[in-house]
Amino acid sequence: MNITPVMKQNLLPMAAFVLLLIGMTTATAATAVSKEKEDASNPLGCRDVGYQFQLKILELLPEEAGERNSLYFVFNKLDKPINLYQMRHGESSRSIYLNHLIQPKQWAVLSTCEKQLKYICTVDDSKSHYGKVVDCEQSVQVCEFARVRFGLNNRGNHWIVNSNTKGGAVREVVHYGIIPQ
Repeated sequence: MNITPVMKQNLLPMAAFVLLLIGMTTATAATAVSKEKEDASNPLGCRDVGYQFQLKILELLPEEAGERNSLYFVFNKLDKPINLYQMRHGESSRSIYLNHLIQPKQWAVLSTCEKQLKYICTVDDSKSHYGKVVDCEQSVQVCEFARVRFGLNNRGNHWIVNSNTKGGAVREVVHYGIIPQ
C-alpha cells in the first residue's frame, strides 16, 4: 500500500485521537474501580465494633460498644443478592423476625435495641427455599454507629434502609430523623 502525502498528514492527528481515546478509557476504568472501593468503605464515623462473626454466622451485639439502641450499616460484598435470616433464641419469641434481602454491592441499615441478634447469610439456590448458606464474614461488611440520636418515634427494631449506595443510605437515615454521632 502506498502512503500518499495527504494520508501522512491525516495519520498523525488520527494516531493522537486513538491515544486520547485509550487514555480516556483507562482513566474511566480507574475512576470506576476507585468509586467501587469508596462505596464499599464504611461511612464516616461508622466503626468496626458491636458485632462478631462466628461459625458462618453474624452476631450483632449493640451493648458491647455503647448504647443499647444502635444503628448498623451492612454492606453486601457479593455480586448477587444476599438474604439475612434472623436466628431466634428463647426469650425473643414475641418479637418479629428481622429478615432482610440486600442487593449486590449495596448497603442496608438496621436500627435495633435488642441485646443480641444473630443472622445466617444465604444466597439464592434452586434446591432450597431459603437458599444456600454462605459465610457471613466473606459475604457482608458491618459497622456500627454506637452513639446515635433517635427521635422518640424512631426507636425499636427495623430495617431503615433496604438497599442503597453508601451516600444514599446515609441520606435516608438522616431523612428518617436519626443522627449518627
